[in-house]
Amino acid sequence: IAGWACATISEFTDLMTGNQYYPCAGPCTEMCLLEAAAQSVTDTASGREILSGVASAKGVITDKTTGMEARMMGEVARATAGMDIDSVNAVLDKLVGSYEGDYATAPQGKTFQECYDVATVTPTDEYVKVYEGARKKLEEFGLTF
Repeated sequence: IAGWACATISEFTDLMTGNQYYPCAGPCTEMCLLEAAAQSVTDTASGREILSGVASAKGVITDKTTGMEARMMGEVARATAGMDIDSVNAVLDKLVGSYEGDYATAPQGKTFQECYDVATVTPTDEYVKVYEGARKKLEEFGLTF
């Protein structure tokens, strides 16, 4: 519904719209990255101008947000730009279908300190592998990076 509302606002006004993402799953989980990706696909395809970030684990748990979720949001937005709506809907059907049954048991993920080398502020090898796995799934669902 938010996507349709945004598309209508974009079509008939000069207003800029934005969105902040609150995935149920926490960082360093495939579900978190896929939730962020679904919102990014929807927002980009519906004309939203501002994608402001991702607050994992519903944005309510201390140290449960990292830059990797925002990276996914940005890369997916670029991959979605220019896609026709039928292709977008096909991607979203597969994407959301891959995790929507897990909302009630969403993995809490890891803290920032467990996801990153805090001295260099770089993601751990584990999180890079999770990220690459999520990105591979998105390619299977129809996104081209």
